[in-house]
Amino acid sequence: MAKQAGTIIPRLTLAITLILPTIALAATPPVEGTMSVEATTVDGGSAPSPDIYRDAAASALADKGFTLLEGAGHAAFTMQLAVSTSEAGTGEAQVATSGSKVAKGGVSGAVGSAFNIPMPSGKSRLVALERTQLDMTLRKRGSEEIVWHGTALTVRSAATPGTTAADLCNALLRQYPAQPEAVIGVP
Repeated sequence: MAKQAGTIIPRLTLAITLILPTIALAATPPVEGTMSVEATTVDGGSAPSPDIYRDAAASALADKGFTLLEGAGHAAFTMQLAVSTSEAGTGEAQVATSGSKVAKGGVSGAVGSAFNIPMPSGKSRLVALERTQLDMTLRKRGSEEIVWHGTALTVRSAATPGTTAADLCNALLRQYPAQPEAVIGVP
C-alpha cells in the first residue's frame, strides 16, 4: 500500500500542475464591448498624471473596437493601469540642430537663392532617464478574476511622458487579445 501511495502522489501532482495553467487561462479576453479605464501610480513615484496613461490606453482600446465609458460601474469590463516610474540615471543626447532655410538672393541685383544647411555640432547634453513600467489588468465588472494581463517597460528621457504613455499602451495592446508571456520591452 505504501508503495502504491509513493507512485500515486507524484502522478497526482503532475496532473494538477498540468491542469492549473489551463484553468487560469479559461476566461477568454473580449474583443468588443464596453470598457472603462482606471489609472494609478505605484509607490508614489514621480510619474506624470495618471490621466496621460488613461487617455493613451483609452485611445488604443478604441482602436481595437471597444466602446469606452466613464466610471467602472457602467462598463462590462475594467482595464486597470498601474504606472511605476523610477530614476534610471542620465544619458547623452545630441543637441538639436535648426532646420534648413532658403532665402532669396542675399546681394542686391543678384539672381538666385541662398540656402543654409545645418551641420551637426557634435555637441551633446545630459538628459535625465526614467524607467517606466506599465501594468494593464483586465477584469469583468464586479469580478476579481483577471481576464487579461500585460506588462511593458521602457527607459527614456523623463521629458516625454505623453509619447512614453502612448508607446507603452500600443505595445501592450498590439497583439491583443493574445496574452503576452513576458514583459514587453519598448525602445
